[in-house]
Amino acid sequence: MSGSRHANPQTFGQGLRTLRAEQQKSLAALSADSNVSRSYLGNLEHDRSVPGPEIAAAIDAALSAGGRLIKLAAPKPRTRPARDRVRPDQLPVAIRGFTPRAELLKEAEEALATHAGVIAFDGPAGVGKTAFAVTWAHSIADAFPDGVLFADLRGYAADPPDAPAFVLRGFLRSLGIAPSDIPSDLAERAALYRTLLAGTRTLVVLDNAVDDEQVRQLLPGSASCLAVITSRNRLSGVVVREGAVRITVQPMTADEAHELLRSVVGPRIDTDLDAAQVIADRAGRLPLALRIAAERASRWLNTPLRALANELARRQPLDVFAVNDTLAVRTVLSYSHDALPAKMSNTFRLLGLHPGGPVRIEAAAALMDQPPSQALGHLSALASIHLLDQTTEDRFVMHDLVHSYALELAREHNSHQDNAAALERLVRFYLTTGAAATRILWPSRPRSGLSLPKNDLTTLMFRDPAQALNWFEEELRLLVQLVRCGARWNVTSVAYLPVVISEMLCHRRAWSWWMPALWEALAMARQGGHRDAEAWILETLGDASIDADDKAASMNLYREAMAIRAELDDCGGLAIGHVGLAKAFSKVGAYDAAIAHCENARKISVEVDDMWQYSVATAHLAMARAALGLVVEARDLLSATRVALDDAGDLMSSGRVAMLQAKLAETAGEHGLAVQHLDDALRIFGRVGDVWSQTHIHSRLGALHANCGDHRAARRARVTGAELLTGDIEPAATRYASR
Repeated sequence: MSGSRHANPQTFGQGLRTLRAEQQKSLAALSADSNVSRSYLGNLEHDRSVPGPEIAAAIDAALSAGGRLIKLAAPKPRTRPARDRVRPDQLPVAIRGFTPRAELLKEAEEALATHAGVIAFDGPAGVGKTAFAVTWAHSIADAFPDGVLFADLRGYAADPPDAPAFVLRGFLRSLGIAPSDIPSDLAERAALYRTLLAGTRTLVVLDNAVDDEQVRQLLPGSASCLAVITSRNRLSGVVVREGAVRITVQPMTADEAHELLRSVVGPRIDTDLDAAQVIADRAGRLPLALRIAAERASRWLNTPLRALANELARRQPLDVFAVNDTLAVRTVLSYSHDALPAKMSNTFRLLGLHPGGPVRIEAAAALMDQPPSQALGHLSALASIHLLDQTTEDRFVMHDLVHSYALELAREHNSHQDNAAALERLVRFYLTTGAAATRILWPSRPRSGLSLPKNDLTTLMFRDPAQALNWFEEELRLLVQLVRCGARWNVTSVAYLPVVISEMLCHRRAWSWWMPALWEALAMARQGGHRDAEAWILETLGDASIDADDKAASMNLYREAMAIRAELDDCGGLAIGHVGLAKAFSKVGAYDAAIAHCENARKISVEVDDMWQYSVATAHLAMARAALGLVVEARDLLSATRVALDDAGDLMSSGRVAMLQAKLAETAGEHGLAVQHLDDALRIFGRVGDVWSQTHIHSRLGALHANCGDHRAARRARVTGAELLTGDIEPAATRYASR
């Protein structure tokens, strides 16, 4: 009889019992050889469980069965009557008025065409992962005739996430297994689940997964099935181990955001597209925030859309993007935050203190008071759950609404002293880094007389002037925001930020960004008693006033600064004031007074051995004398100044003098010589990558060529200059491009 069973066993359990009896092999020995637990082997022998392909293969090899057990474990083709169950169709109701997302749909369809069984959608809270996944699943459900299983895994809900064993129990019941026949062991439930799905075309949608471990046992084993997962976590383990195709869901495009608003608000949105743009931008183009905003607007039928836009500009956006306590962007974000370990939660809150824009690893390290290597680990962990996004190797960005939430938590959970101390560390990082960049760009300028706060944190180092200038261009706007942020927290050391980069401010002349910050920095200098910083800021404001053609204000600012310099016994600083007054007097045509101030500045610079300030004073002296007709003398002064700066390796200052030489030649009608000097300046600024100076030079070359009748060369120069600033958002870039 046993031979008959061996020849044609009906079940895997019968075959297993027969082979083990023939070989007189104990369950303990088989367990050791197959690496399958004794209890599970017992369940298999009595057909209480069905093994998956991997377990069947391990047992087959341990019993040298030659594939017989594997064949018994393989699922037989199924039909609906054989399974004696209703086809599961568990997808939630599709979202009405869903706004199509063309690029995301294209990625999903490409993944479906080549999928190996798993497609994982990840992205930040409120970005529309569930809405898209459910809507898309409805559209492809007909391709899976054996059914659709759905589970909300509650990965970021207020309650704990659903355990895989709990989800499997629900799936197994939907697949026709009686409650009494569902194994208690997680591995056994997963094996039975995969066995039931083997050979079928079933779609499994796992929504809101918390991590890899939660979904691993819920994935079908058959490539004919498809699992669609959504998560705020990047699920790298599922991508690596299970070969999942990962698709990161991004915020909506501007057109998609407008279409979503229109689907709720109606055609009223077209009457004020600018207001709609403000609403979309303040919502970060997140579908959840957009739907909440649209719902508010739809209730205000007789109120212009502009009213909502103004409310968003005036109020905390998180207060506006809320219907109630459960349907609110703040609540959705809280689920992500509350799941963080304590140290990661603290890092997240501290990042809320960052003024905004890209966060450098070193800047995050300063906020955290940790080495950059540890900061990188924290930033990467936050990026893995989409509370941050990594944009480059050393920079991360935080969505505006997430940043608002982090700042809110910092104010709620951290003491004011702790927050101010973190900002103080961030300011010190930028002070020392800004000073390092200035030193390499203007090596001949001394930095005496500054009482900068001490810094024991990481400072960025620069290989060459081009790298330092690139840092300035990347951080110039962030430094504006940092000054204003520090002022709000009464961190008075922010007064030194415009001081350490004063050369760059005066060279770059980005006053449209910097003027409000300069006045706030001045207030912080006075509040903190930083008299040296106060003098520097007054001088910078004096330069800005000259550019604004407010000569009287500039003179008053320079004289106020000189009074502070005298009080501090800062002789070198007095030379700066004299040069400033010389520039102001030159602006009003008082060249004799300008020359007198330049001579005073040169005399003081010699006494304090400040070659750079001497060169600056000499350059302005030359231009004042040229205005009085002493062109030859002026030319000699500029030539000597440029030689001295070249010898000192001060490319930025040498380039500025070359531009003054060109101006002198142009005034004298020597257009060819002017072009030659401008070409020299172009080469110098090209070496340091100074696109703004190159743009200005191309603009001047265009004017020179036009004056000489060469309009083709003029246009070529202007187009070249405008192309250098393509994509720049500063207002001056638009002016250059329109010339």
